[in-house]
Amino acid sequence: MHEPPSSPLTWRTLLLSTLALLLVMTAVAVFGAHWAWQNLAAHVVLRDQAASISMPSELAVRASVSNKIEVRIDQNLRVKVPVHETLSIPITEPIPLTVSVETSVPINFDVPIEHTLHVDQVIDLDTKVKTRILGFAVTLPIQGKVPLKADVPISLVIPVRKQVPVSLNTPALIRLAEPLSARIDTVMDTVVPIRESFSLPVTAPVNATLSFPSQTVKAGLTHMDIKLPLNAVQLERQP
Repeated sequence: MHEPPSSPLTWRTLLLSTLALLLVMTAVAVFGAHWAWQNLAAHVVLRDQAASISMPSELAVRASVSNKIEVRIDQNLRVKVPVHETLSIPITEPIPLTVSVETSVPINFDVPIEHTLHVDQVIDLDTKVKTRILGFAVTLPIQGKVPLKADVPISLVIPVRKQVPVSLNTPALIRLAEPLSARIDTVMDTVVPIRESFSLPVTAPVNATLSFPSQTVKAGLTHMDIKLPLNAVQLERQP
């Protein structure tokens, strides 16, 4: 077999090949730099650095408070308390009241009477007397005045057995031997004055505002691990 004759290598061909190779290498380098610029980040570790931190005048935060807060309460608290209880109320003092009595009182006693009755009077006599004279029945009219003087002793016992009705209104004092039992089923609407200091635990996070007297705070950074995207890094000439 006869090989085809090779074309001669000239300077023009070599120059064009070199230029094409440089263009390809430049395109690859630009693409690689652009990819690295968009996707890679600079990793910087800082240790023992002094820093000045600028703080805002106020900062809204949501904070959890672990310790108790001393609170002074000086106000009137309106409360409604349902009461469903049976109370035992002792009453030791006498209670004045007016007593109305409608009753009957039984009377059972004997009344002894010892008395001498003095009789001194004239008795008018006008009557008829039936008698017998010589065996004959005769009716004799008798008229006249008969003087009577005598001392008649009287000794007797009079029994008294009777129900006497009694009706009266009179003031009286009553003393209760046992405490009163009262059932209370109500709602008490009252105002309770509170003048006390309380130590209250805060069980839920609260919204708060932090105030900073000094706007600039000196701080020391002992360790800081920073990752910066390359497109945020600016290169400057070192003075």
